[in-house]
Amino acid sequence: MRMRVTAGLLATAAVLSTAVATGTAAQAKDRPCGRPSTTSGTTALGTTWTLKSMYDDDGTPPNRLVAGEEFEIATQAAGQHWSVVFTDNGKEFFRNDDDVSIATGIREVHPNPVGRVDPNHMAVHAEHKDAAGNVIEVIDGAVDLAPPPPRCAR
Repeated sequence: MRMRVTAGLLATAAVLSTAVATGTAAQAKDRPCGRPSTTSGTTALGTTWTLKSMYDDDGTPPNRLVAGEEFEIATQAAGQHWSVVFTDNGKEFFRNDDDVSIATGIREVHPNPVGRVDPNHMAVHAEHKDAAGNVIEVIDGAVDLAPPPPRCAR
């Protein structure tokens, strides 16, 4: 009898711990500001890139709500010179005219304060330039974010 009770308690404990772990993972996926929007592509010269944008509540007060852009170029060579420009609804909020790659590429992450009722069109324009300043490759990417959910950054 004692053996059956112990086995039943262990089985119940296993089910509860699995439910707790699964619930935590589900909550991490359902962030208060929503999921990211992503796009990616490959240039004519074979360089791959990814753009991700999402709302977050880690901005500077009084406007804690931001739409962040994360842009990666997999250059696979150090020393490439790129210009990178981020815009939100057509308005520039980040520029680096001489972004030099490391061996794994380029990664830029920047937030932009946003309002609570408007959608956001997050875009990136990047140009790879040779030593003379001539454009070798161009990347144009964009993602759209619906207005932020009411539960975000209250």
